[in-house]
Amino acid sequence: MSLSKTRAFEVRTLLFSFVVIAFGVVFFMIDVIADWFRLDMNTAWIEHDVMELFLTFPLVFAMIVIGMQLVRLLREHRVAQESVQVASGELLNVIYRHFDEWKLSPSEREVALLLMKGMSTQEIADIRDTKIGTVKSQSSAIYQKAGVRGRNELVAYFVEDLLAGEVGIDTSVPATPPNNT
Repeated sequence: MSLSKTRAFEVRTLLFSFVVIAFGVVFFMIDVIADWFRLDMNTAWIEHDVMELFLTFPLVFAMIVIGMQLVRLLREHRVAQESVQVASGELLNVIYRHFDEWKLSPSEREVALLLMKGMSTQEIADIRDTKIGTVKSQSSAIYQKAGVRGRNELVAYFVEDLLAGEVGIDTSVPATPPNNT
């Protein structure tokens, strides 16, 4: 069964479970109201207790289906979180390898990371307890060693590496949006 057919089956199963639960809720609400007003819900063709019994089985089935879906979703969420952690750690390793190649000093490494996080020169100076001129000087040195013209190119350098390495995109051809006309 293909992934889309599997997902379609899961959606239909959950929709069916929802309908069963909704029907059960309506039935049991009517039952509670009938009990409250002491109304008899027995019919000529089926006993009230038998109706409750037959409705309980589909409710149990619906609960099991929803529980299985919940377990699957929690498992997928855990796997996705682990993937993000691995990717984040790997990106940081790539960044540090480039810092080594560029021979950045420890101070320049710290400034480069803060620049890539989008912090302003003033914020970096405040965090590092230095003067803005020092941060500007270190930024210029970083850009020169990396062979980029500024912060945007520095960030783009790593994003391009990440996309090219992870997705296999040909970066020599510019990406164009699909023509939807």
